[in-house]
Amino acid sequence: MKKLRIFIITFIITFIMIGGFVVLGMVEINSLEINNLKIKLKNLAPEIEEKVFVQISDIHFRNFSSQEKNLLKELKRISPDYIFITGDLVDWTTKNLADLEKFLDKIVKIPRKKIYLVFGNHEHRNRKLKAIRKILLEKGISILNNKNVFLEEEKIYLIGVDDPHLGFDKLSEAIEGIEKDAPKILLAHSPEIFRKVNFNNVLVLCGHTHGGQINLPFISNLILPLKYDKKYKRGLFGKNYKYLYVNKGIGWTFIPFRFRATPEIVIIKLKND
Repeated sequence: MKKLRIFIITFIITFIMIGGFVVLGMVEINSLEINNLKIKLKNLAPEIEEKVFVQISDIHFRNFSSQEKNLLKELKRISPDYIFITGDLVDWTTKNLADLEKFLDKIVKIPRKKIYLVFGNHEHRNRKLKAIRKILLEKGISILNNKNVFLEEEKIYLIGVDDPHLGFDKLSEAIEGIEKDAPKILLAHSPEIFRKVNFNNVLVLCGHTHGGQINLPFISNLILPLKYDKKYKRGLFGKNYKYLYVNKGIGWTFIPFRFRATPEIVIIKLKND
């Protein structure tokens, strides 16, 4: 009888713990964290300190859900000058391009200047990539795969590389024509690009990891799709004017669940040093 009582109590406690874990994970995936990133680079124009840059990543858009609506609401509130999307705007399974167009129609109206985007592994694995690319360009979103653009007013180079995780990145091609000491922002989907960055005075913005997505006690790398440099799971890294920020992203992969990896928008402010 005593053993049965212990078994029942243990079962109830375990059931409550698992239920609580599931509830927390379902709540977290629909939450949105706003993080502020302040970075000092050299040779910045004074005007840039007034500009607001926003990075979002890994939306994994499937359809126009409450998650995307919440994202738009927060972006409108922030009112950025530029929005940078560091890959996996869509999921590899995304088929609803009509909803994607509706979402893009709204997001392109938010920044005062422009949206720049690089591809991630999910864009490349989506069978509708050609159509997705066409829609992005029609909406006025700049795809910055393996090239750079000079932001005239801000006097900073914006560099983009195609997905490093699948090996589509061509960094040497992307930085052609850039002065060595010029300030730079580099957009890439995966932090696997960081080991290839052999120059300073740069902020590298990535995503891909989802911050681990599900971070259990003692099993924090359950979902961490990096071939190497697994230390770059989320947050800020680097020194000496060479920095990497790994965004936890917005959406999900494998299962619609996050634990201790709250979706985030990153607001970036640059300051001259």
